[in-house]
Amino acid sequence: MTRYLTEDDLLDAIPRLTRQRLRALIEADILAPMESEQGRLFRRLDRARAALACDLADDFDLHEDALSMMLSLIDQLHGVRAELRAVLQALEAEPEDVRRRVSETLWAARRGW
Repeated sequence: MTRYLTEDDLLDAIPRLTRQRLRALIEADILAPMESEQGRLFRRLDRARAALACDLADDFDLHEDALSMMLSLIDQLHGVRAELRAVLQALEAEPEDVRRRVSETLWAARRGW
């Protein structure tokens, strides 16, 4: 598989994605293709976002503004999960007593919610 997809490749890969819908997703900044001499190029991430956007639009009757908000929230969630993984990896590198104190502090904080 090549690193980038052309517009036609993307349309072929996602049956529910039409050229008109693709233009709307780009105009709504849901997709941000790269411009090249060959035309617009899309990453695998763009393919996944386009497929998800089609699913959400069709299954829940969402329009571009709602899709944009939904995908923004999903992006934020992925960012938070990546940060949490980094914190957990850093914590794993700490001595046992540090990990235990952090764990106890977290449990105490959660009980306070």
